[in-house]
Amino acid sequence: MDFADIGKLLTDGKNLGGLANRIYFGLWNDVAAWPTDPSDPLTIELAGSQTGDLVMKAGKRMFELYTTEDAAKLDINVIGEEAGKGYELLLHVFAPGLHKKLLGFMNATKNEDLVMIAQDSAGQNYLMGCAIRSAKFSASDGSGTGSTTDGRRGLGMTFAYRSANLYVYSGNIPLTEAIGSV
Repeated sequence: MDFADIGKLLTDGKNLGGLANRIYFGLWNDVAAWPTDPSDPLTIELAGSQTGDLVMKAGKRMFELYTTEDAAKLDINVIGEEAGKGYELLLHVFAPGLHKKLLGFMNATKNEDLVMIAQDSAGQNYLMGCAIRSAKFSASDGSGTGSTTDGRRGLGMTFAYRSANLYVYSGNIPLTEAIGSV
């Protein structure tokens, strides 16, 4: 690999934090094909990029979950011992309201294998899930009715995914049902 200098790299000085106010989710078992991780990348930039698309099985797709503005974030933590390091991505979201559809989502995903995509404020996507490991619902923080009439009513959820490496996902988000026998 050819290493390179790493400057500020802020296009037009932009560097807003946080995530877009929607994330995407689907069932891990509904994925037909995964993007490819770099193998023997020639540049440091290619070492942080996946190629190809996430493809869902026939009749399956990903779904959108709205999150409150400035109430979603992606934490990236180093895990593992010496010579066994990797990463854990923790996706924290807050969905407003306590309606039946949102409660049903929590019920349906609490023990399910998931695939998720989160987009940051710079427009970069982060895929949580791969051929051997899924994203998992891991915690519910800040969920409830709130204690005051001007309090925050809704569900706070955290999803976790562990990976050997970190990548930006540049492929499509499959929001329409896949056709054919994929």
